[in-house]
Parts: sequence; C-alpha cells; structure tokens
Amino acid sequence: MRILTNLPLECFDARAAMRDVELVTYGPPERMLVDGVHFPFDVAFDPSTGDWAQLAARLPPGFVPDVVLLWWPDQEPVPDGLEQCPAQVVGVMSDYNLTLPYVTGLWPFFDLLLCDRQGQELFAALGFAAVRYWCQYAHKRAFHRLWPDAGPRDIEVGFAGNLDPIVQRQRTPWLERLHELGRQGIRTSVRDDVRGEAYGRFLNRCRIGWNRSIRGEMNLRGFEVPACGALLLMERDNREVRDFFVPDEECVLYGDDDLETIVAELLAAPQRLDRIAAAGRQRVEQHRFGNRLEPLRAWQHELPAGTRKPGRPAECALGRATAMLSSWASGPVVVEAARHAHALAPDDPRPLNLLAMAMLRWRGAAAAEVAFRLCLRAVDIDASYVPALHNLTALAAAVGDRDQRRRLQARRELCLEAPTWSQLDGPLLPLDFSALALERSQAMQAARRHAAPELLAAALRQHA
Repeated sequence: MRILTNLPLECFDARAAMRDVELVTYGPPERMLVDGVHFPFDVAFDPSTGDWAQLAARLPPGFVPDVVLLWWPDQEPVPDGLEQCPAQVVGVMSDYNLTLPYVTGLWPFFDLLLCDRQGQELFAALGFAAVRYWCQYAHKRAFHRLWPDAGPRDIEVGFAGNLDPIVQRQRTPWLERLHELGRQGIRTSVRDDVRGEAYGRFLNRCRIGWNRSIRGEMNLRGFEVPACGALLLMERDNREVRDFFVPDEECVLYGDDDLETIVAELLAAPQRLDRIAAAGRQRVEQHRFGNRLEPLRAWQHELPAGTRKPGRPAECALGRATAMLSSWASGPVVVEAARHAHALAPDDPRPLNLLAMAMLRWRGAAAAEVAFRLCLRAVDIDASYVPALHNLTALAAAVGDRDQRRRLQARRELCLEAPTWSQLDGPLLPLDFSALALERSQAMQAARRHAAPELLAAALRQHA
C-alpha cells in the first residue's frame, strides 16, 4: 500500500515497522516539530499555497499513492483542488471539540473520515461520505520507553499534560483531587512543562500514570504511560480503553467516587501494581503504530476513490478556506483563500463573512472597519444570515457603539427564532479558544447530533 501523508509517521514508529507500506510525506521544510524534534518531510510542499496538481508533480518518480492520508485538517491546510485527487483521500480528525465550527465544510474532500467513537455519528450527520472509528494515537517509540538511567520511581501518581482550565475544563477538578492526594502524603506530580525525552523520563519515575481523556477517546497518554513502565489509571467511562487493555490486568479504571480509594489500594499492594504495570507495558507493544495502519488496507478496497460526495467549486473553496482559519496558514494566505471563495460565489453571504473573519485574524483591530463593511454586504445579500449579524454586533460592541449594537442584536434575535442550518453556517467571533468559543462549539455538536439547529440558536442567544 502506497501512502502519501502530511505527517511524518516515523515520529511514532520506524518506517520498517510499517509492513508492506511505501510511505511518502510532504509539508513545508520548516515543519514538523514533534515534541521538540524536527522530522523532515520527503517532499517540500506548502499545502496552504499549493494545489493537488503541484503536489502530485513533486512526488518521487513512479510513486502513485493508493491512499492520501491527511491528518488534522483543522490544523494542517488541505491542498487546493484536493477534490480532484484520483486516489482515496482519508482524513484524520482529532480536536473537533475545539474546532468543529471550522471543519463542517470539508466533506467534499474525503472518501473516508477517521475519528474517535464519539465523533462517528457527528461527522456522518455533517455529510461526510463515510466515517469510521480509528484510534489515531500510539506511543512515540523514540521517547516513550524504559530509560534505564531515569532514576527510581519516586513519584507515586504522576500526570503531565495540558493544564489550561478552559480547554481542559472537565479535567481541572480532577487535577485538584490529585493535588489533594499530595496533601495527604502521596507523592504526586502534576506538570505541563515536559516534552519528548524529558516527558518519557518523567513517566519512568512514576509508579502510576493518571489519565483522563476529553472525548472518551483512547488518547496519546493512554499508550505513553504503559510504554514507560507505569501503571495506566484511566477513567472508567472511557469508550475505547477496553479495546486495548484488559482492566485490572493491564490497566486500572476509576470513577467519580473511587479515585482516591483505588490509588490507596494500589499503593498498598505494590506487587499487584507492578504486575499490572508490567502487563500493560507488554501489551502496548502490540499497539505500536506500525500495527495501526492495517485497517487502511481494508478500507481502501471497501471505500475506493470516488466515494466522496461531489462538491461545487464554490463549496470546495469555501470549506477549504474556512478550515484554514484554525490552521497554521498565514494571515495573507487565508485572506486570499477567502477572496477566491467569494469570487466563485459573489452572491453568497458566507464567503463575505469568512473574508471579514480572515481579515480580523490577519490584522486584528486594524481590520475592524473593513470587516464591518464586508459583514454589511453579507447582510445585504441575505438579511437573515446570522453569522454576519452576530459579527456586526460584536464589532459594534468592540468600538463602544451601543445604539448600533442594540439595533443589530435585535435583528439577530429575530433571525434566531426559527433558524435553518444555512442561516447559521459561518464562523463567529471570537476567533479563539476562549470559554465562549468552546461553549458554542459544544452547542454546535449537540445541534448537529440531534438535527436541531435551534440548540445552536439557543446558545447564541444565551451569550449575546
């Protein structure tokens, strides 16, 4: 199987371990930094400015991909014209809890979308041709292993990861419970400042590696902890962990009411703790990334190229440009992509609203006046288009124009009484991962799952 991908998969595992796979990677030469280590690409190509034909022309002689495997299209721009790719195009979606508003229009590009179990129904409802569960994570073998010189396991319960209380709002109360264990005399360590080898060495000092996922998925830490010889302590209601480890034999699961009890029992029975940790470490080797690619072979035959739903050029341009808002693409490039979408559909309010947001992403407050005019033009095309009305209201509030804000908000409220999906389709201010933006993303998930746009409308009214 010949795979063309935008992620240097050797950051997870050696290419030799990817049996019967011929791999070619592409991306800008200055990327990709993974845990502080630079993994070079085989083909130098910037997908934010280049198109599929240009990428295909740069591939090694004789290499024709069977599968184009695109990781994280909310972070990594997709090449222009990807919908014309003759190979099967497979997308890998991760942090949709943060970026869902930006990726709903990517359906024309993928024959198959891979995500966690919680995302399957959601992305099917969003119109993607085929959606499958696939665990995209594994331990990075260069970092997550036994380090003989790491020192004694002097940390009884350890955690290292994102401590942002907004992004990780569900995890934050649990971290306080870990701190409380420390105050009770258990040697705990909670950190957010270790990466790569330093992170692997940290886990080598832990007896128990605490973990809690954000979407009920089997996350990176679920493999990193056992690979480093610590016991994996995972939430009991995780939807995927039992696919990989046997509870009480290769990992231990906890719930809302027994975390402290389970930790105490494990520490009081060191032989049991060590036995489970050793079994988990043995099992994790079966889940190395080189073994994770096998389902792609079956899906390649089940869902060949052409499974993707056809999209008009204007829809493809709009979907690509909107997703670029949350990616690493530069401000001028995102603006140009939005202008291209507008040129293809000059009577559609969505590209105008997108162009306004792209200008703000690029130039900030200096683009406020231009963005306001663009949103006004969008409302002139469709007076019931909520994103433009919402963004006009936010811009008026930002400059302290209370009267105009009140008038615009009243118009917006009328449009939110019984909205359709088309009235709600477009990015909203603020363009960040603030608490407000995340609540709207969650409301969009609920609305799409239940085919109920009024749920999103209710969230917009609540946080006017």
